[in-house]
Amino acid sequence: MKTKNILIYSGLLLGGLLFGYLLFGGGSSEPQSMEEHIAETHTNAEGNVVYTCSMHPQVREDEPGDCPICGMELIPANELGEDNASTQNPNAVKISQAAMALADIQTTEVRKEIPVQETRLPGKVVVNQNLVSNITAHFPGRVRELYVDFTGDYVRKGQRLASIYSPELITAQRELLETARFKEQNPRLYESARRKLMLWEFPEETIDQIERSGEVMQELDFFAPVSGYVSDISISREDHISEGMVMYRIADLSKVWIEFEAYETVIGRLSKGDEVAFQVSSLGGQTFKGEVNFIEPFLNADSRTVKVRVTTENPNTRMKPGMFAEGVISSGSAQTERMLIPRSAVMWTGKRSIVFVDVSEGDKPAFEAREVILGQRAGNDYVIESGLEVGEQVVTNGTFKVDAAAQLSDKLSMMNREPGSGANQGAHNHGDMEMNDSEMKSMEDHSGHEIQKDLDVLVPEYLKLREALSNDDFESAQERITVFSEEDFGDIEELRAEFKSISEMLIARIEEEGYEGTLFKQYCPMYDGGSSWISEEENIQNPFYGTRMHNCGETVEQLN
Repeated sequence: MKTKNILIYSGLLLGGLLFGYLLFGGGSSEPQSMEEHIAETHTNAEGNVVYTCSMHPQVREDEPGDCPICGMELIPANELGEDNASTQNPNAVKISQAAMALADIQTTEVRKEIPVQETRLPGKVVVNQNLVSNITAHFPGRVRELYVDFTGDYVRKGQRLASIYSPELITAQRELLETARFKEQNPRLYESARRKLMLWEFPEETIDQIERSGEVMQELDFFAPVSGYVSDISISREDHISEGMVMYRIADLSKVWIEFEAYETVIGRLSKGDEVAFQVSSLGGQTFKGEVNFIEPFLNADSRTVKVRVTTENPNTRMKPGMFAEGVISSGSAQTERMLIPRSAVMWTGKRSIVFVDVSEGDKPAFEAREVILGQRAGNDYVIESGLEVGEQVVTNGTFKVDAAAQLSDKLSMMNREPGSGANQGAHNHGDMEMNDSEMKSMEDHSGHEIQKDLDVLVPEYLKLREALSNDDFESAQERITVFSEEDFGDIEELRAEFKSISEMLIARIEEEGYEGTLFKQYCPMYDGGSSWISEEENIQNPFYGTRMHNCGETVEQLN
């Protein structure tokens, strides 16, 4: 029995050893040492596993727990960017499938199309001047009665407007009655007397009534020659009027003009016949369409704009003159196909533009940072001059999460220009208390320039930077911009160029992650082909032109 038990136990032991060999050592020629296993994970100097947050990779803790930023459970750092050093591409960062799902990383294919450029134009509803009628006095007299006495009233063609007493009217009536008695003998004189009253825009039935009664009317009524809304009244009861005086102005609002302001930087893109999709702010999200039928030939020297006009139907007079509108003109900016990627794929820092390209191997997601040269903006896309190939997949959602993983792995990223140099190693050893002073200082200097910092920190500093630029305060702006960029700037115009890139990046993050608080996205079509920024106030204070054109621009949307 003892011999049998020994054989059973020996068999179990051998089976266990074989199973362990197949599970842990079967894939390599040599058994893996504990040091080699630890090297495959992110550890501190003491060999302890470092824990991080899948949504905030900058968090590095020595033990499990919850993320101090979002409250999510911390995971071992190797699960966020597994075995990045073993990838064949030295610039690629590998991310686990779990981290991919948590970060909601999505990609879009690089395509080749004719770029369609969108031009946004602020405007407002105005009265169609072709449908405005001035009711003028054709003779001197005195106003005895007003039948329409307030603006905004709707009148129909032939409706009474006012009663006028005029000695000239009395004389004209007497001439009519006198010539009517001898119209058989002198019909030309009779017709001349009738024509005189008709040219004064009296209805023919009124002239017939005078002739039939044979009596002179002391007061004659004025009638509306057109239908429409009274937009102006220039007379009151008992006013004396003179010949040629405008008494009423009547506007037909069945068709209105939408007048847009086109800045000089975009005028070359516009032409008559362009289709315009526009919205009127007071009518919700309804989109209307029309064609450009007039472009003003003269530039306004003060606003540096020209008027671009669209005529549109106005059923039920829903569009009221004075309402604000915003139009978008889409036009092919080139006759040849160009390489295009979505705007959300591009990350800017200074003069560099970075995108992350999907270089996954099998079922292991991996992404490589590439510097690209951008062409013109085409709606929600950018033209790519170089750096990509048609058919490649670029990250368009979760871009900042991938960039954070790349920074932590010391790969090429938005803030790391020299991958493999050790510039980001401080991030890997955050829990290492043996870090020397120079390493700590290097890490602090680097982290102070990361756009990846929490939005609660970045947004207030950004708003102060915007205010400084709006007030042309170079010294204050130079101090504030150090939070975002390590570049040296010689003047405020260089700062403004950098501010545009910072704004694009911050807007992308806010739109992707959300922000607690009310912010407004604002747009200046004049600066560098069109530039956006964020403000805490709805009124415009342009940071790109400062006090030169303080109110140039428009509020595009509210960001929450």
